[in-house]
Amino acid sequence: NIVIYGDSQNNPEVQRQLVQTILSCKPAVVFRAGDLVENGNDPDRWKAFRDIHGPLLKTAEYFPALGNHEQDSPLYFENFPSLRGQRWYSVDREGIHFVILDSNSKLEAGSMQYEWLESDLAGPGAKAKFIVAIFHHPLFDVGWHPSDERDLKPMLLPLLKRYGVSAVFSGHSHDYQHFEYDGIYFIVTGGGGSSLVGQVRKNIYLKKFKLVYHFCLLTPSQDSLRVRVLDIRSQKIDDFKIPARHDRRAAPSKES
Repeated sequence: NIVIYGDSQNNPEVQRQLVQTILSCKPAVVFRAGDLVENGNDPDRWKAFRDIHGPLLKTAEYFPALGNHEQDSPLYFENFPSLRGQRWYSVDREGIHFVILDSNSKLEAGSMQYEWLESDLAGPGAKAKFIVAIFHHPLFDVGWHPSDERDLKPMLLPLLKRYGVSAVFSGHSHDYQHFEYDGIYFIVTGGGGSSLVGQVRKNIYLKKFKLVYHFCLLTPSQDSLRVRVLDIRSQKIDDFKIPARHDRRAAPSKES
């Protein structure tokens, strides 16, 4: 089992309950979609993070993405020395190629991160059954933050489509959102403990919105990647399958 979730800045007791529920799923790998702490420059916040999330750090591989609340702090990298200072990177697990980006840094064509991303997507990971991108700021969002706050769509959508990316997981909005656009699944999983904030607008590509603390549980198989979304009491709030890349038959669409 592989877990993805984001935004655990506040509400320590909620975080503890969520961590215990995640532990019951026995994940081998955990990915975080940013905003692990409220203030990345505060050592006490990182101490509290390690106290609460320590059981997961000890029992699973743990791969974070930078959020805006990390504030580009050196303490982020001190707490994750295995990153060796990398702001973006990729890993392969269970037939899935995971690409972890820094949506706080430049991502336009020609930037260092964009050039790295295109090279990575064209590399050995392109043979994976599934390619999953993880970064903090969502491309699609009906929550209280501005839609596409970082103006990432024109930068990333053509690249994601060209290289057959299966799904994108982000945080930032403190809720759960599931979109499907142009054959790609877009998931906002910002229910890791921070105070929840509701939906403020509509989007025709939105499949589900839930105002609930939660995490995403990924289980790959031969033909599909199953995504179950569970709340703090292990109740299922969403369940869908992403077809393996060789089976995908996405029809092009245009966002209105």
